[in-house]
Amino acid sequence: MNYGFAGVLVRGERVAAVSAVLLLALMFSLKWYGVAGMPGGSAVRAANPTAESAWDTLTTLRWLMLATVVVTVGSLVLHLSQRGHGSQTDTSLLVTALGTLTAALLIYRVFISLPEPTEVLDQKLGAVLGVFASIGIAFGGFDSLREERARARRLQRSRRRPAIARGARAR
Repeated sequence: MNYGFAGVLVRGERVAAVSAVLLLALMFSLKWYGVAGMPGGSAVRAANPTAESAWDTLTTLRWLMLATVVVTVGSLVLHLSQRGHGSQTDTSLLVTALGTLTAALLIYRVFISLPEPTEVLDQKLGAVLGVFASIGIAFGGFDSLREERARARRLQRSRRRPAIARGARAR
């Protein structure tokens, strides 16, 4: 018998939710890119290197990251609210798709093509941790999807067995 929140949620949902909260925190709290700022607008001066967060640097991708976090955490809240009546809405495919898309785009933006190559000097620890958090969302969603499908197969088998047993007794 399952007790508490951990018993209601499959492992994948927990991994995805923790990764989503971590990604949200990383978006704002850690610096993702070192950038070369030009103080005073003079080309003669050397660039003053600073660092920026994902929210400041990834102006388009930040909305997908935020949507992924909201959907993942919303999925967790939805499943927790549905635990009383036994049936659950399957949101794992959506979480997997958004997590995978976010992870793929973050890998591209962090490791392959920097947001603004003329200004961005390097990637910081926040960017690498953000990529791992987005991979955690994708993995958690996929694991949840596998578990939900396995649970559905077990339920189907358990419904068929009593019918087969009744048919055998009737003969």
